[in-house]
Amino acid sequence: MNNIIHFMARLSLLYYLLWSTSIHAYAHNRDTDPNSTYPTPDRLFHIARSLNRNLVCYDANQANGKLDTKEPVKVYWLNREKEPGKTNGLSFIQKKMAYGYKVISVAEHTCTITLTAYPERELTICREGDHFVCRVKIDNRQAILQSLYVKASPNNPLNVEYVELQGITTDTGVPVTEKVSK
Repeated sequence: MNNIIHFMARLSLLYYLLWSTSIHAYAHNRDTDPNSTYPTPDRLFHIARSLNRNLVCYDANQANGKLDTKEPVKVYWLNREKEPGKTNGLSFIQKKMAYGYKVISVAEHTCTITLTAYPERELTICREGDHFVCRVKIDNRQAILQSLYVKASPNNPLNVEYVELQGITTDTGVPVTEKVSK
């Protein structure tokens, strides 16, 4: 229970930071479909939020087919509202308080990380075929993480109602979700 409260408190702080800070993006040539998540070959997963349609994206950072041992994951904003398809990096505070990650262990084709906002759950980045995926337990089942959805209270954007993890089970290939709430 304390872990969930800690997780929700960090997400609430994150919402405050996002609510009070505008996002400035730089241009990339991308598809302009307003519903697109603009997937990349290196995309591991993204975080969507009820606050707006912009995403926080997590991509495998590789060189010559191997994970970069110093920075195995690239994290950035993906704009889907004002300038669809444009991206920009996270601020120092966003990395340290909410959307950043900590490397637990790293090897040539695998690393284990935790997200800053939820350090209790480990994520394993590993190679599957010609690309990298993010494995995590979702609803007590081993899965490949596709996205997280953060639902804020409509009356108070600083209050997180729940976070939903979405993925595909590794044993059967069926979608699996888990809602984490207060």
